[in-house]
Amino acid sequence: MNSENINHAFLDGVIDGSHEDVYYHFGVASGDPLLSALRDVRAVVMAGSGGRIKEFAEHWSRRNGGAEIVAFPKEDRFVTRYTAGVLFASHGMGMPSASIALQELMRLVFFLKSGDLDALEEVFWCRVGTSGGVGLPGGTVVVSSEGLMADLKPYRLLRGGDGEYWFDGHFPAATARAILAANQDADFEVATGKTVAGNEFFLEQYRLDGAICLETPESKMAWLHCLSDNGVRNIEMEGAMLAGYLNHWGFPNFAMICTTLLNRLDGDQVTATTEQLHKFSADSGVALFNYLQAGLGGPGKDQR
Repeated sequence: MNSENINHAFLDGVIDGSHEDVYYHFGVASGDPLLSALRDVRAVVMAGSGGRIKEFAEHWSRRNGGAEIVAFPKEDRFVTRYTAGVLFASHGMGMPSASIALQELMRLVFFLKSGDLDALEEVFWCRVGTSGGVGLPGGTVVVSSEGLMADLKPYRLLRGGDGEYWFDGHFPAATARAILAANQDADFEVATGKTVAGNEFFLEQYRLDGAICLETPESKMAWLHCLSDNGVRNIEMEGAMLAGYLNHWGFPNFAMICTTLLNRLDGDQVTATTEQLHKFSADSGVALFNYLQAGLGGPGKDQR
């Protein structure tokens, strides 16, 4: 862990009881008795949809003998469940929303592990979601190797008028390889490559179907081919920030697993059937659980 990048000035006081930490958007605080059940957290799984978080938790509970599911009380922003060593939490859509969830979850895990850097290193983090493919057909599960922004540069934030904060967007290669290995017999295609995260769903992703359109078919295709030529395999909206923040603290084991809903080289709108979309969405979860069962225990390969 990069201890020098952890906000010890605030977080150490939570550990020694000098003050409480309020994880406002999740509706809990460090002094809540509910959190005592989470001390053994070994993985944090994030997804955009609250409904998906509930499904993930119920599935992991069943795989672990009907383990108790702990629900956080506040759900107007994010939905959170904990069961059998895994904390499942939704993050909404886009890097601004996901950054709120991730920052509060990082603080929460720091508290749960009493600031023990060795214990923090053992926690696995993963975002599971959907994406637009770049040269890949719908239904391909992409394990990200690096998260970039639309200009193929790493995640960064404005520092007022004084410049920018830059972050490292690489995902740990060993973790990606382990996820690929855990899914070598899956009934879906699994690929790895770079992922672009857009700050805006329509304009920054060069879509032609938004209420506002600033691109032409020619400029859209030029951008998509540039992505493809530079090893980008899919486009979503959170990964560059996720990798940047987790790298900043030095977590060694994290990943992003996203199924493609379409190939953006073929168009902008999702035309898959309801049945196809259900399987596409489920497959990224299958890929996650196939990996989790090896690291956290549980039955064999997921066959949902």
